[in-house]
Amino acid sequence: MTNLVQMVIGAVSPDLISRISGSFGESPETTTKGLAAVIPTLFAGALQQSSAPGGAARITDLVSQSLSGGNPLDNIGALVGDDTARGSLLNQGGPMVASLLGGNGSGIANMLASLVGAKSGSISSLLALAAPLVMGAIGKSTGPNPSPSAVKGLLEDQRSNITGALPAGIGSLLGLGGGAAAQAAHVVDHGAEAAAGGLRKLWPLLLVALALIALLFGMKSCNRKAPEAAPPVASTAAVETLTLPGGGTISVAPGTIGHSLAKFLESSEPAPKTFVFDNLNFDTASDALTPESQATVNTLVAILKAYPNVNAGVVGYTDNTGDPAANKALSLKRATTVAQSMIAGGIDAARLQTGGMGEANPIADNGTEEGRAKNRRTELVVTKK
Repeated sequence: MTNLVQMVIGAVSPDLISRISGSFGESPETTTKGLAAVIPTLFAGALQQSSAPGGAARITDLVSQSLSGGNPLDNIGALVGDDTARGSLLNQGGPMVASLLGGNGSGIANMLASLVGAKSGSISSLLALAAPLVMGAIGKSTGPNPSPSAVKGLLEDQRSNITGALPAGIGSLLGLGGGAAAQAAHVVDHGAEAAAGGLRKLWPLLLVALALIALLFGMKSCNRKAPEAAPPVASTAAVETLTLPGGGTISVAPGTIGHSLAKFLESSEPAPKTFVFDNLNFDTASDALTPESQATVNTLVAILKAYPNVNAGVVGYTDNTGDPAANKALSLKRATTVAQSMIAGGIDAARLQTGGMGEANPIADNGTEEGRAKNRRTELVVTKK
């Protein structure tokens, strides 16, 4: 099976890259890295869209648009190498990018720019330039008049090629980033549920056994002198004070996002890494943070101020209750609220991107209230240390 990601990347020759880089004001090396990042990102957007209701039909329409004047991959030299033709390609590709990446487009462009070391405007232009080529690759594999089912099937067949080529952290923003870790977490969740179910079945027997043990212990100890009360033992889960670069300190409990983030940033472990917010809540069906959630945000602000080179994305998720489009919009609003609160605390807006994935990429079973509560989450994705 042909790898479509490599098909498009390989179609852009070094001579074309040199021309593109000159017009965008980037080096050929940066442009090469940029194309290697934006092409799988666009395919990933198409893959994610194709699984949504009506999404495969929308992707099919984009493919038809790209083929209206002939397949751009068959005439890539003239389209990309000539300034006028390249401008027309950019005009055609801009709306395609908006359709493929949705409301996450600007955040994804900023994240890719940070990862590649290019200007955000250059990455946005590369996305627009590559979008018709990506649609052309789909059209080349499905034929000039593809059906939505054929497009969806092709993208599913290409899933491993697409996700394997995605830049770090982008999959999470597109709802494709769980990978092995998310699958492992899903297995753990179901394993825990199974264990809990088995324990519930044994619970009556355990109660009887505990009662008998208590009775026997009481009979043996009834003539003994009661021991003196032991002095209280300090809790091993107490709040820990961590010293940050620059001399500042934070008081956080182990296992919280603040503790985990601080430990990660002081370590040599590479980015990206995803953290799920704890003690962060919103009013029901609203993007308004509850008052007690501000403490969590303040802790992260203190940490990020101590590590000024760190960039991150704030990504919101919901459960599968309600309208999917409304859920996606709400998840983006909530992520934006958190990011704006951090910006208000003194974090440079250029260091933060936001994304809203709605009910995509669940980490627990939406069939239970506990699972839905886990899926209604906000994540901090550290993209650069």
